[in-house]
Amino acid sequence: MARIWLTTAIVLLPFFSKSTDAGIGLLEVLIAAYYHGSLILWFLWHLLVRRRKIFRNGGDVLSGLFFAASFFSVIVSYGNDVEPMQWIRSWQLPVLILFYFPIREHFRTRQQILFLIILLSLVFAGFGLYNLYEYKQVTAKFTYGYEVLYKGVRNDASMFGAAGIFALMMFISIKNITGKLVSISFATLYILVLMASLARTSWVAFLLSLFILVFLLDASKRRLLIGTFTAFIAAAIFVLITFFPNASELAFTVVETRLSSSVNLNTDKSYLGRVLETQEVMRGVMNYPLGGNGFQKEHLRYDLILMAHLRAVYSHNGYSGLMFKAGIPLAVTFWLIILYHIVTGVIVARKNRHDALIQILSLGSATALICYSITNYAEGVYESRSGLITTGYLIALIGSARLLWEKETLEKKQAELE
Repeated sequence: MARIWLTTAIVLLPFFSKSTDAGIGLLEVLIAAYYHGSLILWFLWHLLVRRRKIFRNGGDVLSGLFFAASFFSVIVSYGNDVEPMQWIRSWQLPVLILFYFPIREHFRTRQQILFLIILLSLVFAGFGLYNLYEYKQVTAKFTYGYEVLYKGVRNDASMFGAAGIFALMMFISIKNITGKLVSISFATLYILVLMASLARTSWVAFLLSLFILVFLLDASKRRLLIGTFTAFIAAAIFVLITFFPNASELAFTVVETRLSSSVNLNTDKSYLGRVLETQEVMRGVMNYPLGGNGFQKEHLRYDLILMAHLRAVYSHNGYSGLMFKAGIPLAVTFWLIILYHIVTGVIVARKNRHDALIQILSLGSATALICYSITNYAEGVYESRSGLITTGYLIALIGSARLLWEKETLEKKQAELE
């Protein structure tokens, strides 16, 4: 029953995380109630009724400390003119990470974990196909050619960057030909969705994460990843130039324009606007460095593109944004949760160099978290629904890999003693 519940929660991800301009809809409220209500019931059942040990490592302790302490930020928010019902809108988002507890506890055998990977891959693929459909709808309405340089479908771009890294990790780890074909197909789809987003930060984070992954891999897998990605780029360019010459010229122009504008930061209004926003948010951090300003507290920023002052809850720089809301001590605690699981993933992968499944789970998820952490500098991925709940999934996969390794190590020792 628990795995059926978690499967349903994963399938609902695209419907819950899809942002709209119309605010929060009824469907999103119902799914959020389902997520949080079922998660609370699960914790109550396991902690109070079954009295099971679910806090297994330092990362779990950090999570407990963060969420227990952050709950009292309602007092800070109320003191800064934020009503409790408004406070809970922001505070409930990080709670989604806690789905890693039940996923880790109920997906523990190799067969169960394989099912989980396939399920996540299919859900992300379906989400990605819908994004591509939206991109087609958007481009069909273009009146001027220059619009293609700026109007992508940026919904959850960072998620597809992380998924692409995970799929590439699957490709270089799996020896089965069918498995390799399936994983490279998923990787191709995720990277295509990432490109269609036109989200420069997510592009850069994806490439930097791949660069970091190269140094974390064994020599043979390192060569395979470099060769695969190089061949992938070469094949994509060949297909575009040969079969879609007009589209290829446009695609190269878009990529060149978007990346070159990222390099010329001194003239990029989008980047300079985010710098001004970060400076304003950091002033708020300095005013209340310990307790923060409270979740859902607005800050004032100047938009250089609109040439107007705006009030916003969301901060593009997720690091300064969390310090603004929760204060420096709690923000550091949150980042330590992420860092703990990244380090754990790398360590588990290094101790299981010849186990493909554990390598995929631990190192693939750790690198995907690195991708999120880089993106968070300019896109606030740890403030978004999809970013937070998929962070929980990635942490769960690392935890499942660690439990699987510990269980099988113990079984081997027992077998040797017998």
